[in-house]
Amino acid sequence: MSVISNSIATSSTTNGGSGSARNISQYDDADAIIRRSYHQSYGHILPCEDNPSWMKGRETSNIAKNCILKTRDYIISENVTVPWWFQTLLRDITGRGGGVYAPWHHFDTTKPLLNFCTIDKVATSEWRKVFCELNKADCVNTTKGSCGRKKCTWKTLQAMPEEAPWAVFVRDPLERLLSGFLDKCLNSFTRLRQGHCAPNVVFNPREGLKNDKHTSYPNLLDSIEGEGKDKLMFEAYVDVMPLKALHCDLYRNIAKFHFVGVMGKDFYFDLDRMANQFGGQLPEVKNENHNNTGNIVGNHAKHASEKVKRFYTARTVRKALEYLSIDYVTLGLRVPDWAKEMLNNDSIAKSITNLKECTVALKYKEVGLGRKQHIGPSPAPLLLFLLAFSVNSG
Repeated sequence: MSVISNSIATSSTTNGGSGSARNISQYDDADAIIRRSYHQSYGHILPCEDNPSWMKGRETSNIAKNCILKTRDYIISENVTVPWWFQTLLRDITGRGGGVYAPWHHFDTTKPLLNFCTIDKVATSEWRKVFCELNKADCVNTTKGSCGRKKCTWKTLQAMPEEAPWAVFVRDPLERLLSGFLDKCLNSFTRLRQGHCAPNVVFNPREGLKNDKHTSYPNLLDSIEGEGKDKLMFEAYVDVMPLKALHCDLYRNIAKFHFVGVMGKDFYFDLDRMANQFGGQLPEVKNENHNNTGNIVGNHAKHASEKVKRFYTARTVRKALEYLSIDYVTLGLRVPDWAKEMLNNDSIAKSITNLKECTVALKYKEVGLGRKQHIGPSPAPLLLFLLAFSVNSG
């Protein structure tokens, strides 16, 4: 059995309730997309029970990567049928240069004793400042290169006990995905200067990229005009799949973490809760370095509806939920209401279109050369009533 199958029942850490207790009749389009995608892809991840990564400190990422390597080799050797994007994901995150298992996802300190899993677009810049401040004494009168020119280290230079507690902050995957796009892709200067907006063939085409006729590929963005450009650009970016459940082996260990906070409307509350739980210098340092984070979260929440409508479509939501299904299943996160509403409205619109086409087909029958014969009263009122009943009862 996959390790993820066992995690559904324990995913209540961040959503306030048991994931397994929900009635199947309450599932909507978003739930169906997530669970179908998860079972077709991430559900094949091997449990690696012989190689646990919990409480392994800085070894965690290497252990987690080796586990995914086993899954990749198993799928290839046994010719397991999985979606194309999942095969691509396994190839990319286990290859050289992949960032999922990079060391910068793990911070630690002895003041207080704490391991911290950091995730991109979850206040990472502020957490760097926090751990640099907590480890400041380690960089005084030291010749070790770990501190660099800024005399700052996110990882303590002191010995870390194996039993040191773990903490993490998570964030809604759809919101985090959009945040990454806005930060790395929306501004053309930032795209070019940082080079972190992928796929580069769309966002940063190089002069040397040519086709088989030795003609340079055009910049695809130059051919897109009008208000739909933002949505098309974002849909291309979604394929980057910035997962967080694989960081720090979270999908296997989230239920064991000593603290799990959420970067959302209760972010400040969770920050205080974390500071009070671990103590030491954390409360003071947290106040100095996270003052602006709450404002950012608040402003995002205030303008969230406008932003998601500008960049997300129902199609993009579906694709993102498929790719990020492991985050929702294993981390106990709930799909935001705006995404469910977008999917629901799209389903209703498609149903109405299908009903209209069905009505036309039933109302008329072709006879002779182009003549149409009426075959009875229009079924549209009955069909529309059944549609409304199914939507309300679902």
